[in-house]
Amino acid sequence: MSSVTYDANRLQPVALQGGLDFLQVEGESTGTGMGGASLAPSRGWSDDLCYGTGTTYLAGLTLGGAFGMAEGLKKSSGAPNMKVRLNTTLNSITRRGPGIGNSLGVIAMIYNGTTAMIDAQRGQHDVFNSLAGGAVSGAIFKSTAGPRAALVSAGVCAGVAGAWSLLVSTFTDN
Repeated sequence: MSSVTYDANRLQPVALQGGLDFLQVEGESTGTGMGGASLAPSRGWSDDLCYGTGTTYLAGLTLGGAFGMAEGLKKSSGAPNMKVRLNTTLNSITRRGPGIGNSLGVIAMIYNGTTAMIDAQRGQHDVFNSLAGGAVSGAIFKSTAGPRAALVSAGVCAGVAGAWSLLVSTFTDN
């Protein structure tokens, strides 16, 4: 294998012509194409959808795993040996983490898609779009549990979306 040589020009000729375009975001403003603001550079609603969903999924996975760990340690306190305690704790972590991560990821996906559609329809991005996107995503997420659960979920998601939008607007130059 040591006799194999690679020509960098043939592997990635675009990299030698000034760099890869999709990696260069220094000159771009943060936010969506509709004038919204975010904490990271964005090229549009698809970036917001991917980054928002992924970040929220990972946060839910982490929080759910921590909750599952606490639950597992509590349940396994009377275990006869360390192997049983470890097994019980790991089972609780893997039961809670992915469930909460998946739920939050789905809500984030619906939220980002709905907010992008509202932004495009209204032609601007503001707190009201976030509130409406949060309410719609919460209602859709819990729509199969009945109207009361959907309304409660809509209120909670709208509140979280509004708080997030206000938090972001205080840290950006909007």
